[in-house]
Formats: sequence, C-alpha cells, structure tokens
Amino acid sequence: MWTIGYTGQSPERLKMHMANQHTFDKRTLRASGGPANGEYYGLPWPCWGTPATKHTGTPNLYDTSKPVAEGGLNFRANWGVAKDGVNLLAEGSYPVGAEIKDGHPPVTYGLLKKLGWDKDLTPAEKATIEKIGGDKPDGVSFAIDLSGGLQRVALKHGVAPFGNGKARAFVWNFPDPVPLHREPLYAPDRALVAKYPTWTDRKIWRLPTRYESIQKQDYSKQFPTILTMGRLVEYEGGGDESRANKWLAELQQNMYCEVNPFDANNVGIRDGQDMWVHSPNGGKAKVKALVTERVGKGVVFMPFHWGGQWMGQSLRHKYPPGADPWVLGEASNMCGTYGYDIVTQMQETKTTLCRIERA
Repeated sequence: MWTIGYTGQSPERLKMHMANQHTFDKRTLRASGGPANGEYYGLPWPCWGTPATKHTGTPNLYDTSKPVAEGGLNFRANWGVAKDGVNLLAEGSYPVGAEIKDGHPPVTYGLLKKLGWDKDLTPAEKATIEKIGGDKPDGVSFAIDLSGGLQRVALKHGVAPFGNGKARAFVWNFPDPVPLHREPLYAPDRALVAKYPTWTDRKIWRLPTRYESIQKQDYSKQFPTILTMGRLVEYEGGGDESRANKWLAELQQNMYCEVNPFDANNVGIRDGQDMWVHSPNGGKAKVKALVTERVGKGVVFMPFHWGGQWMGQSLRHKYPPGADPWVLGEASNMCGTYGYDIVTQMQETKTTLCRIERA
C-alpha cells in the first residue's frame, strides 16, 4: 500500500465517515464542517501518509487545480526521467501550491536532502529511513519508507510523492499505436466523419469486417437521434432470471426508453405513453416513454434486460407453462446495429442511431 500511496485510511477514519455521512456534499463528496471537514468520502486513492497525516483523499486523478494535501494531483512519474534524450517529466505543469514548479522524479530521501527539506523529518522518521536504507539511505523512496515521513514532507511542500511526469500512450500492436478518435459507423455528424473517419473494410481472422462501407452512408437524416443502451441495478444480463423474481420485477415493470422533454414534445410523446424506437437495421421496439432530463437533447436511453416481446407483439404464449417471467418487454438489441471493435472484435451493442415516434 505504501507503493501506491494508499496508507492514509484506517478503520477509525472510515467509521467516522460512515457515522457522519450527512456532512458530505452529495456532488463533491467533500465534508463541509463536522469531524471530517475537508475530507472526501471514503478517502479515495491516493490517500497519502499515515492516518495521522489526515490526508483528505483524492476525488479526481490529475486535478492540478488544488493542492496535493487537499486532494489535488498530477500524473505519476513512473518510467524514469528521460528516454533517448527526451524529457519524460512534466513541463510547466504542477498542482496549485507546489514548491517544485515543474516535473520531478519520485520523492526519495536523497531528493529531500538536495532540496533542504530533510530538516522537516522527525528524528523517528529519519531513524526509520536510515534503517531501511542501510549504507544507501538516499535511495529510500516514498514507496518503501514505512515511517510515512517522506510522504508527509512532500505534502507539506505541495508535491506529489510519486513524482510529476507526462501522460502518454503508445501501443505498438494496436491499429492506432497512439489512440485516435474515430466516429462510429452510424454517425450523427457527417462533418465529424470527414474529420475522424473509421477504418477501411478488411478481413480480420479471415472474416470480412465492414467499417468504411457502412460509415460512408448517411443514416443521420432518417435516424437523427442517438440511442444508448445500458444496465439497471435491479436486473442482470438479459433479465430472464431477474424478471422471473417477483420482488425484482416489481421494481421495474415495463421496458422503457428515456427521452428528453424537448425531443418528446417535438414528436408528441407524453410520459408513460407507448412509443416506437426505429433502428437503421430495420428493427423496431415498442416501449414505454420515460420523459426525463436525465438524457440530453437528441439522445435516448434504453436498458437491455428485457425479452419476450418482438416488435410490438407479445411472445408470452411461446414460453413453456410456468416458465414465463413476471414481466416481458422488447429486447434493446432489436435496435442495435452492425459494428465490431478493431482490436477485440467485440460487437457494438451499446450505441447507434434511431428514430423515435409516438405509438
């Protein structure tokens, strides 16, 4: 835990958070007043130093807008300081309040001595560091200092114990070694398609796989709405088992589609009414409308835990006696479209385009 910077939490601190949940802001997760004032709920990683250091926890990684001691952070320097003469440390980027206003390697006893910060260590912390380091105490880093002194002093001077490096990515065996954004096959914005095109059609493991030949067709005029699909807490997977549990089925009794009020008003859909969701693949689903601002304009959402209904027709009569779930509904996959990830060949089942209509 010292290695990753997660030693500041303790059973006592976590129990104190539980006992004072009412003092934590529901959006920022930061306590306002009370015994945990200024701390983030659950002490998210990294939580530096020992519990006595009282680090707040880090709610968002790489947020340089606040001091490290108050939950701020920069990118970790974990791959050395330079490669082939190229600097791997941050340049001109650092958390608010940092006394090192540039990139720096991970904190060691030797680094503290060079900066003159070793005087901030207590005698007990120095003794622990020197015992760990033996005849090479300067090499003791924040990751193996069991006293927590190096982390404590680093926080005092506003720097992240694990250094301040650059974020970068290069995956040599991926089609895009440096990640690039590419628009989906069924794209809502043709201008973005021109700027961020998909791959050319190709054979993957001998199987012809389409990319460009689909994306070059403009489906956005007939299907102007973005459809997203996802999970609910009360159901699992395709939902056959969880919808067959009457206690879970009671929680969500209808397959539905979340629609923004703006879009619902434009097509005459009212909350609770039946509506159609049409897909570019020719499929369609008849579902209940849930008019809500949880989705933005031009976007709808459907959960994927239903089955037993086929484009508006119930299939309950096709189940063996006693085997049909309590609630049936359209499968969201009816509105899904073709698409395979270039690396894993995972099918696209979570987003596409659609057209919504009042049933």
